[in-house]
Order: sequence, then structure tokens, then C-alpha cells
Amino acid sequence: MGIVSNVKFCCAASLVGLGTLFSTAAHAVDELALPENPFRAVMAEHEEAPSKARWDVYLSGYAWHDRDTYTAKQLNKMNENTWGGGIGRSMRNERGNDESIYIAGIRDSNERPQWMAGYAYQWVFPVVNKYEASAGLTALLIRRHDWFDGRPFPAVLPVASFGTRNAQLTATYVPHLSMRKAKGNIVLLMLRMSL
Repeated sequence: MGIVSNVKFCCAASLVGLGTLFSTAAHAVDELALPENPFRAVMAEHEEAPSKARWDVYLSGYAWHDRDTYTAKQLNKMNENTWGGGIGRSMRNERGNDESIYIAGIRDSNERPQWMAGYAYQWVFPVVNKYEASAGLTALLIRRHDWFDGRPFPAVLPVASFGTRNAQLTATYVPHLSMRKAKGNIVLLMLRMSL
């Protein structure tokens, strides 16, 4: 009887042990099948992003060239009326700062097309009532006929804006990029209007 009882006990214990093992394995499989998604918050934010993002229209009209960088003769030949425009999308992030993507085309200093596409981030500072000032950086690709044989090249430039959330005057500074005279030290002004 002792041996039979021990065999029954071992069989019962083995079955209970196997049942526990399979239930733990099944629970582990369930956890593997439905892991906690670390990107859930990011995905939720991006699902809402299209509703928070607004379409923008950019109008360009003026580029100021530093009078100490260019000779009077060069300035007389230069076009400072950089007419052009573009479109973009912008949104305010959770901190209230402005993020935007854009593509624009203008008539450059030599009256040739200049194309730009990029991303801008600006820290926004309320001024008075609904007016605000902002400053930040833009990372973009620029295509000009007189740089890099007309191939697009990357740049990171400072940008500042003033206005309301729906309409802003934006200034981008292009620093002196070359040891030669007559390259850079330009302020490009654009009007950005949100639709």
C-alpha cells in the first residue's frame, strides 16, 4: 500500500506541477502576445497630430544684403525683391513651441529660382495680448544655381518670428559662409499665414 500511495501521490503531484507549468507558460505566452507598447504615447500623439497641424502659406518679398559684405557695384546688380512663396504644415507641441515643415521657392539675388525645403523649431514667447515672438533653428535643403553646381545642400540657420499665431513675419539669417566677399550675411523675410 505504501508504494501504491506514493505512486498515486507522485502522479498527482506531477499532474499538478505540469498544470502549473502549462498555466505559467500560457500566461507567459499571453504576455508575449500582448506586450506593453512603449510607443503607445508617441503613437497617440501622432494620431492627434493631423488634427492639431495647420496648413501654412508662405509669401516672400525681401532679402536684405549686408552693406559691408557686398560692394556698391554688387549691390546694384542684386535683386533684393525675392518674390516667391511656399506651403507648409505647422503645429504647437505640448510645450507651446512651434514646429513646422515647409517647401518654398523664391527668386534669389541673381534673379534665378532658389528652392528650399525643411523643418523649423521655434521657442514661443508671449509678448502682449495675442502677439508673440519666437526664435529657433531651421534645418533645410537649399538648391541654388551658384552653389555646389546647382545640387541641393543642407544648412542649419537661425530663424525668428513676430506676430500672432495665425500670421507671422519670419526672418532667417544666412551667415557669411565663405572667405570670399559677397557670400552670405543676408536676412530673408517671409510672411507665414496659417489657414
